[in-house]
Amino acid sequence: MIGEIMPTTFNYFQEIFVPLCLLMALRALLRTSTGRIPRRAGLLNLLIWSVAAILITAPGMTIPIANRLGINRGADLIIYVAILGGIAVSFYFYQRFRRMENLITELVRRDAVARGVKGGGENASP
Repeated sequence: MIGEIMPTTFNYFQEIFVPLCLLMALRALLRTSTGRIPRRAGLLNLLIWSVAAILITAPGMTIPIANRLGINRGADLIIYVAILGGIAVSFYFYQRFRRMENLITELVRRDAVARGVKGGGENASP
């Protein structure tokens, strides 16, 4: 049973990416502890990199979870989660961009009104 979930030897991918994930988890921990990133973001970062290292080390762990969710392969589960996560992150950053754009527009309008600048675009006469 343990041989199915946890391999006895690492392949090249695992030899490269497990230490890389662990370094990224350590980096998240250090940046959180020094206050360079907010605690919630740091803990989420730490969790993601740690889970990635565990799942790369023991890829068979995803199969029972996937089967319970009605998905045949663990790799498919990882792909679905990655796609949904990517969509969520894209939506989050789009919303931040829109808020920032609206704030900049409001600041420019206030500045124009405060200085008495008349609008009208390029073709407006002085």
